[in-house]
Amino acid sequence: MNYALIENGVVVNVIVWDGHSDWQPPNGQTAVQIPDGVYAGIGSTYSNGTFGEPPQPSSTV
Repeated sequence: MNYALIENGVVVNVIVWDGHSDWQPPNGQTAVQIPDGVYAGIGSTYSNGTFGEPPQPSSTV
């Protein structure tokens, strides 16, 4: 299963974990299972149980 590591509302890593092995995410991070059919990648947001698109970089002209 794929899990997102969340820190301050942002996905900082995506890992494969069975969800049962004796493993803990690093301090300050939470592991959240990514549901089938949902995209969550590094930079995506996570709030209230929902993954969101990463913020778009601001363009400079």
